[in-house]
Amino acid sequence: MVEIHLYGELRRYIGCEDPRQDAVTFVNVRPGLTIAEALRELGVPLDEARHVFINGLYDPEGLNRELREGDRVGVFPANMTMPHIRLFAPRAEHSRSAT
Repeated sequence: MVEIHLYGELRRYIGCEDPRQDAVTFVNVRPGLTIAEALRELGVPLDEARHVFINGLYDPEGLNRELREGDRVGVFPANMTMPHIRLFAPRAEHSRSAT
């Protein structure tokens, strides 16, 4: 299972428009599933998804990355400025090696 956190205007795609609540959904991992495919399945238009963090680390190619069991993904919309990395702190047990 993977956690996907949506921020800003992307929150609406999982029915969570209240900014005081976390907009989190969970996706079952299957071989070859990329972040882009998972977002499409959630109904998130890829042209609205810009900044991707995987396990706390910004990944400019994040949409193309395959999901791994236990990943924690944060997706920010194109109309938001680059968030500070501390907003999406990594979990030590889910570290990802460089690819």
